[in-house]
Amino acid sequence: MMELVARVRAAARRVARRADAPRGEPIEIAELTIDPREVQAFVDGESAGLTPTEFRLLYQLALDKGRVSTRDELLQKLWGRRESHRDRTVDVFVRRLREKIDRRASQHTFIQTRYGVGYKLEAVRKDRAPAGSGR
Repeated sequence: MMELVARVRAAARRVARRADAPRGEPIEIAELTIDPREVQAFVDGESAGLTPTEFRLLYQLALDKGRVSTRDELLQKLWGRRESHRDRTVDVFVRRLREKIDRRASQHTFIQTRYGVGYKLEAVRKDRAPAGSGR
């Protein structure tokens, strides 16, 4: 019975997340465009080829513009769970976003690491990226 209750709750969370799917206006940061209507990001006008989960993470970072989001906050908002001791889910998805966005961008890096805290979406010129920015 407990397993059934857990499965129903998990299914309800997934449905609730889909219902809250972003459909706002595109967000433009330098050469990066995040388009919630297309559920895609574009770097220098070309699709970054994001998965839905990668898009949700990027969009959440964009919504939190100007502040660092902790791993625990991101896990809670996107996956509906608390961080366990060795959960690297957010780190894995951030690495994938960097491969698809930061490496393709001509002038900026976008996903910045604040060591010991979390991640922040901020355009930093590639020729001026500070040490530890996650390039």
